Amino acid sequence: MTPEAFIEQDWTRKRWTRGCPVSALEPGVITDFLPILAQPFELVHWAGTETAVYWNGFMDGAVSSGMRAAQEVLESL
Repeated sequence: MTPEAFIEQDWTRKRWTRGCPVSALEPGVITDFLPILAQPFELVHWAGTETAVYWNGFMDGAVSSGMRAAQEVLESL
């Protein structure tokens, strides 16, 4: 199989990532707002890398937040 395209990215030139593959948040944002982002709303349980308590922005964070949300659902049943 031959690739159809190649994209090279210079993360240091991206305005919102500031040189890394995930966003660089201001001090206090995670500690102030993460509990609100992950808080269930009625029957909706949120999951995603942005709601991870560690490795926020990475695949590991996405998986751990999915496991957390699944546990919340099981406990609510």
